[in-house]
Amino acid sequence: GRQGTQGVGARGGRVMMDDSKGRNRQPTTGNRQGAAGDSSVGGGCGGGQRRGIDPVSADAQTAAVLESMGTEGLRATLVSILESLYEDRIKPMANYVKGRLKERSTPEPMVKSFVELYAQHPDLFIVQQPAPGSQTDEATIFFQKASEPSWFKGWVDIDAPDDPYPEVTWSELAKFLDGEHTFAGGRYGMARELMQRNLPFLAELSLGEVCHMVQLAIQHRRLIVYHRKMLKPIQTVLCQQLSPANGTGVNAEGEEIKDMDDLCLVLFRMLIHHPQGIRLCRMKQMIKHELCRKLSEMAFQCTKLIELFNQEPLSITFVLDTENDGKSIYVRLGDPDKFSDHVKRIYKQANSTEAKQALQVGP
Repeated sequence: GRQGTQGVGARGGRVMMDDSKGRNRQPTTGNRQGAAGDSSVGGGCGGGQRRGIDPVSADAQTAAVLESMGTEGLRATLVSILESLYEDRIKPMANYVKGRLKERSTPEPMVKSFVELYAQHPDLFIVQQPAPGSQTDEATIFFQKASEPSWFKGWVDIDAPDDPYPEVTWSELAKFLDGEHTFAGGRYGMARELMQRNLPFLAELSLGEVCHMVQLAIQHRRLIVYHRKMLKPIQTVLCQQLSPANGTGVNAEGEEIKDMDDLCLVLFRMLIHHPQGIRLCRMKQMIKHELCRKLSEMAFQCTKLIELFNQEPLSITFVLDTENDGKSIYVRLGDPDKFSDHVKRIYKQANSTEAKQALQVGP
């Protein structure tokens, strides 16, 4: 990481400012949700007056704050805030800029009029208003080309469906989420909390990339879901739904898989979630993690999990593939057309169950 990023002073000189990845930026107390971009963020694009506040008084407060900061101090603050979003690779729409100002304990009069303040320094910044008919009504603030940081790597599209992150990173995230975690503040709030934990498997990612991972974990990986306005690991929600308090009599460890039909149903459901296949060494943990079920090979008179897949009907229903010079074994779905009629009925049941589950456990 860099020792510091550079801001531009009032006369074009460079002002050094301590800054690093979002994980070390300390928010104001109790402001975990005040960051930006999601439904949790205080709305507005800045510049508006609160109802019931005398505009003259508000203007006087703003003037007093700006006078105490001085021109160079103001410009350095505006640069530092914007640079932090460039480093996080989060496109600086007004709500994100406003959230970052709040995180940095910026004086309230400056937070309220930040769009106008950026617009007053056109030598450094571009305030881009939304195009007519666009889906957003908020401005976006950029550096002028000449002032853009040379290290900038481009914006992360947090809503993009493509998944460029290594499977090992996803596996580590799944392991981390295998517990009682709850995240406030939407996807940004969760991503920010993950960064602040300094998790080694996220060390090389920007905050924007972690926001993207959170979005993929919600929409595509099904690792986390919105539940009562909070983000929670899906197995936590499912286990709560299956708890004795809900009348099903299933304990928090998960119901044990009892026979081959039950196992086929569970494996079909897992492979609907992971059509690319599942590593054999992660199979039991993932079944517990995603479906809140417990798989024990001993229940099938086997001492190793791989022995279980040599038994029928698993041996003719699923395929074991080796990768990485035989170091990794993946379980993949066989050809459904070749399933027995009995297994086809289980496969159909799995697809039906997943379709219903997707409707029940939604945002």
